[in-house]
Amino acid sequence: MAADVSKHLDRAKRFLEKNRVEDAIEAYQAVLEESPQHQEATQALGDLYARLEQPDRAAVYYGMLFDLLIEPRDETKALAIYNRFLRAGSVAQPPERIARYAFLQQKQNRPDEAIEQYTKAAELFATANREEDALFCWERVAQLDPENLAKQLRLAEAAERIGKNALAARSFLRCGQLASASGAESEALQLLGRAHRLAPGERSVALLYAQANLRSGNAVHAAGLLQPFAASESDTTFLDTYGDALMRSGNLDRAREILEKLFREKNEGIPRMFELADYYAAAGQDSKSVELFVMLKTRMFGDKKQNEFAAHMDTVGEKHPQSQAILEFWAALYNELNRESQYFEVMIKLFDVYFHSGNVGKAGEPLERLVDIDSYDHRNQQRLELLRGRVDEAFFKRVGSRLANFGTASAPSTQTSGNSVAAASPGSGSDEARQSQALEDLIVQTEIFLQYSLQNKAMERLQKIASMFPGEEERNARLANLYQTANWWPAGAPKPKAEPAPAAPAPTAPVVEAQPVNAASKTGVYSAETLRDLSKISEINQKIFRQQTPRAMLNTAVNEVGGYLHGTRAFAVVGAPGRPPEMAAEFCAPGVKPAPGAQVVFLLAHMEKAEPDELGGLVVEATEGSILSDLGLATALGVMITDKETQTPAGMLIMGHAEDHKWKPNEAYFLQAIGDQMLMSVSHTRLRSLVRRMGVSDERTGLLSRSSYQSCLLNEADRARTQGTPLSLAILQIDRGADILRTQGEMPMDRFLEQLARSLQPIVRQNDVAVKYTSWSLAFILPDTTLAGAQNLADKLRRAASGLRPPWDATQITLSAGIVEAVAKPDYDSEDIVTDLINRAEFSVEEARKRGGDIVVTLENPKV
Repeated sequence: MAADVSKHLDRAKRFLEKNRVEDAIEAYQAVLEESPQHQEATQALGDLYARLEQPDRAAVYYGMLFDLLIEPRDETKALAIYNRFLRAGSVAQPPERIARYAFLQQKQNRPDEAIEQYTKAAELFATANREEDALFCWERVAQLDPENLAKQLRLAEAAERIGKNALAARSFLRCGQLASASGAESEALQLLGRAHRLAPGERSVALLYAQANLRSGNAVHAAGLLQPFAASESDTTFLDTYGDALMRSGNLDRAREILEKLFREKNEGIPRMFELADYYAAAGQDSKSVELFVMLKTRMFGDKKQNEFAAHMDTVGEKHPQSQAILEFWAALYNELNRESQYFEVMIKLFDVYFHSGNVGKAGEPLERLVDIDSYDHRNQQRLELLRGRVDEAFFKRVGSRLANFGTASAPSTQTSGNSVAAASPGSGSDEARQSQALEDLIVQTEIFLQYSLQNKAMERLQKIASMFPGEEERNARLANLYQTANWWPAGAPKPKAEPAPAAPAPTAPVVEAQPVNAASKTGVYSAETLRDLSKISEINQKIFRQQTPRAMLNTAVNEVGGYLHGTRAFAVVGAPGRPPEMAAEFCAPGVKPAPGAQVVFLLAHMEKAEPDELGGLVVEATEGSILSDLGLATALGVMITDKETQTPAGMLIMGHAEDHKWKPNEAYFLQAIGDQMLMSVSHTRLRSLVRRMGVSDERTGLLSRSSYQSCLLNEADRARTQGTPLSLAILQIDRGADILRTQGEMPMDRFLEQLARSLQPIVRQNDVAVKYTSWSLAFILPDTTLAGAQNLADKLRRAASGLRPPWDATQITLSAGIVEAVAKPDYDSEDIVTDLINRAEFSVEEARKRGGDIVVTLENPKV
């Protein structure tokens, strides 16, 4: 037979040499009759028919050649034949050949071409009722385009038609997932339902179908779908979904069993447990909510997740402000965490719940705590009045006495005013007496500014004295000493020589005072009223410094001023003139209701229009229909507060009386001194917050970067030196930190330092600043803190960190601390203070290392 094939091939070649194409075709066909798989003859016939322009006949032989080339894996040539002669030909190719061509395209990594050809083959197979072959093609299409919902659905329906339920269920499941991802929840629910009907015992199908039902609000059906699988399940997602379904369907106790199992075995599902507590509270089962809180608190506090627990607790507590049990737990939580502002707000809610439920006796407990936290909150007086006659009289008097600082403001006002008039009356008709009083008040204010290192303000007052009373320093020893203390002299005035100027003659000193005086000092003569003002200014300033937030500073300032000056109302405002205030606080005498915000804005506008007197005070009197009348005031005195840096108006402090009152210059300067100090404290607090935000290197821990360390220390040293308050520095370091860094690497050490910082955050105060000092140490800048206070804080920090375990092993690490306090020597500026502080802190840390670690080294302040 091989001889016959060779003979026919030779004949065909001779015919082609003689250009006898028809005879050559006949010879090649004879070869195929002898050997149907002969590639040379098959290709030659395709080529000859193409040469004769008979494409249909050529396509037959090229198709046969394509089939022959696939078998020996000559794929490149097969693709070339199909693309050139068969794909665009007029002769329809059988679906098997199209499917083979699609397969070759798939192998060549041409998915789009493969999908097109598989789809064409599948449709031809389906037309010929060859469903199995069509299903094969649809599977290939689905594999090539897994994100196409329409193609996945074609596969699912094809499999369902021929009873391939497992494949159909998987495909419908995929379709449901795609529909859900695109937001078509109703379509997803329908598709997942079809999958579940085909495979009701398939756990993954039931889970996804249940989740779709939950999203559609059908919690009962979702719980029923998952119930058959629940007994043996331990998968986190399954238990979370099943617990959610039970919870939403109202089966709370069963949901608790499931979620507690998840929490116990996997330490997962914390948000869902808080959600369950929310459902219990909504159902009136507050005690069960609290049981869940107690369990969660124990675990989460053990894992150092106090902040996360508090955030979840806030969410649940805000939803149930009438739940006594939840509010009591919430309040106890913030009391334990020492978060005073949040504790204050929860105690307000708890007071309201006790009072409105008729439990007046219990209402006294939160009120007493509220007074302990903020005795200046005007709402506390209102709450106490609600309890009048309904609680024990001893309790009422005890709490009322602690509110007396601002509760007795209005009664003495008339008498005080009268005394003031009487005191001034001897010289009230005399210009000389009025000028003397003005000089005295300017001197007092300058002394106050110098005492608190407000140099610019002091210079302004000295210049005003020089312009209003030229040459007065030659007659007034007190003024001359003041010029010398400030190192400033009026233009043209001779400066004193090395020898101090002799004391001024005794008869001239009393002229400075508007009333007789008996007390004298190194700088001149003070009235009893002046001495009392100076003492009170110092006391109020110290109280303002202790506050941690700008709002608390305003509240403290306005309540202290209002109580001291026995006013009816007092307002402290921060903000540019002509615009609504950024912050405001109000003092109200007993029986006076707080002013609405709109009235405060109108009052500010009215005060801003007033003409300042020669000493800067803004005095306005009530007229019919004026804003003062609306506020129940007869007269008001205001002072404009100026920003120290920009020298622009930045706020106002206002005092008002319900009765007629003659304002004295010392009252204006008292307000000015307190107002300036209040604004400076607010600015310092805002600056610290700004530095903290701008210098943060790690949002997860809130630590400042080392680059911000010195600038922050300089700011705090400026404040401490200006205000005469203490400043301490504590450095907390991991013992053998450098060795651990070398052996474990930088990333594990960074993770542990972040863990350490997060665990210590709840302990430090808002004004304290934490810095990432080195890769194994933290620095804490502690404003308004003595050496003893810093040592107490360091002990707390070390105790809090003692339970932490490093990520590299279970060995407990130890911490050391170095504690120092800033020393303000007379010849030190802020840079000197900071340099000395850093050097001594470094020495204390090194000393702790030399002693073997696990120790606190406190360096006593050197003798100044």
